[in-house]
Amino acid sequence: MSRCSDAKAVKRGELGFNLIELLMSLSMATILFMSIVVLFVKQSEVMQSQNDVIDVGREAQFAVDHLRRDLTSLGSNSTPNSDIDGTVCPKPMTSLRALSVSVENGYVVRPDLNPNIHPVALTLFGSLDVKQRFRTASISGDKIFLLDDGKLPVSQPAFDDLFATDRYLRISGSDGTQMFFTIASSSFGDRSVTVTEAVPRQGEGQSCGYQGFGQNYSIDVQNFVRYRVIADARPGAPLDKNGQASQTLLVRERMAPDGITLKKQLVLAENAVDFGISDVGVDMEPAPDKVKMQLFPIVDDVAQKSGSGVLGTGPAARPEALRFLTVKLSLRSAWPDARLTPMPRDDVYKPLVTFRIADDEVGSHAVSTVATRVSMPTLVSRNL
Repeated sequence: MSRCSDAKAVKRGELGFNLIELLMSLSMATILFMSIVVLFVKQSEVMQSQNDVIDVGREAQFAVDHLRRDLTSLGSNSTPNSDIDGTVCPKPMTSLRALSVSVENGYVVRPDLNPNIHPVALTLFGSLDVKQRFRTASISGDKIFLLDDGKLPVSQPAFDDLFATDRYLRISGSDGTQMFFTIASSSFGDRSVTVTEAVPRQGEGQSCGYQGFGQNYSIDVQNFVRYRVIADARPGAPLDKNGQASQTLLVRERMAPDGITLKKQLVLAENAVDFGISDVGVDMEPAPDKVKMQLFPIVDDVAQKSGSGVLGTGPAARPEALRFLTVKLSLRSAWPDARLTPMPRDDVYKPLVTFRIADDEVGSHAVSTVATRVSMPTLVSRNL
């Protein structure tokens, strides 16, 4: 009887687990589970980092495409350079130029941590916001009456928005002449636009201006637009421990008729860290029937801090000679990557791959750069 019981006990022991075996099994299971968790977390971090880079690249491409549309329209329905354009008469008080570049108008977060980053600002002029054309019914002094042919805005707000006081009214004749006047006010009631000075009328000793009663002249609006990187000063925008903006924005700004005063602002991209141009192609041949193309590899070749240069802000600028350029925009990721080693740029013209916004930041922000070459077909056809 006892021998049988002992045999059954042995069989039961062989079929079960003792305490040590059970603990070892639990430990191995725990290690395996933790390994899976760590692998999953790492994989999630990698995927999140990749998604951030993709999102940043997509946002940069959107902003560059917006700028590209403006750049390709330069010179269309407008003057590339009112200072030398023989079709512009009388000459406006402000020089109207298709494009000018400023090399000292961009904000950089913590330049001590991010050296050799100098975003530029591009100021454009032309039919950038409104492509419509209208006709005049008559012109009297500083007032232009528009022909109500069904193309005009059908409400007062829309009329006032179109003929806003931060825009120029361009009056052009069938002979190709152009007159630019700053808009002072508009009246939906009598379909008129008032400008800041009397429109000249051709006559004895006066070659500029309109003829007769000023009927059937072409009318459209022009304005200045500026692209640049600024500090994010919106309510709730992040600040660093010193109270300085830690986020930047690429903006498209509508400027006043002086080309300097800001009127309206549109945000195109957040976390823009660099914005510039390169590989600028300029026709240096003054004769309109010849071509002498010259390539300027860097922005310093075409714009200087003093305002000089072929695309500078000074009086010697020649935007009408511009034929193509490459636009570059760099955006950083919203969150730092702990696996990314900070690599400060040691030369202003080298690729930018990382960015830092704080001393105690672990890792660094990834940077995505989008570049596109833009040709200027209308400036080629004008070839002043």
